[in-house]
This record gives sequence, structure tokens and C-alpha cells, in this order.
Amino acid sequence: LEVLASLAFASLDPGHIMAPTDFSKFDVTYYTKSALAGGICCGLTHGAVCPVDVVKTRIQLEPQKYNTGMVGGFRTVIAEEGMMALSTGLGATAIGYFIQGW
Repeated sequence: LEVLASLAFASLDPGHIMAPTDFSKFDVTYYTKSALAGGICCGLTHGAVCPVDVVKTRIQLEPQKYNTGMVGGFRTVIAEEGMMALSTGLGATAIGYFIQGW
């Protein structure tokens, strides 16, 4: 416990000097790269979950038809509408979350 307390209050020690931050690296390019990375990651991760969201929505809208759980829901959607039905709304989802991640 003493070790944790000494680590927590190390920055309050008057003898402890922190290195100065080099703010020159925070230019427009830095923030543009960070924004693009956030947008791409957010768009990809939410886009990857889009098929799950499609099946979840079908289960909510037609529970008597999609009453075999998530895996059964995937099978039903693919059998009746084809594999591309799982990408319903993918474009809007990816673009929307790209903007949010930006």
C-alpha cells in the first residue's frame, strides 16, 4: 500500500521534475491522421457488427418467424434473402460511424 501511495503522489514531490512536452508535433497533420484513424476504426468495427444488427432487427420485427435464436436467424435470412441481405444498411452505418469517430 505504501508503494502505491508513493507512486500516486510522486508527481507532487517538489524534487520530481517532469520533462517538458514538445507541442510542435501537434500540427494539422497530426490531428488529421488521428481523426482519420478514429474514423476508420469506428467505421470498420461498427460495420463488422452490421450483420448481427440486421438479424437482431428481424428477430424484433418478426419474432414468430425468427424464433430460433441468433444463429437460426442468420440461417433464415441467408436462406430466404441471400448473403447480401446481411449487409443491409452497411453503407449508412459505416459512413455514420466514420463521422462519429472522426
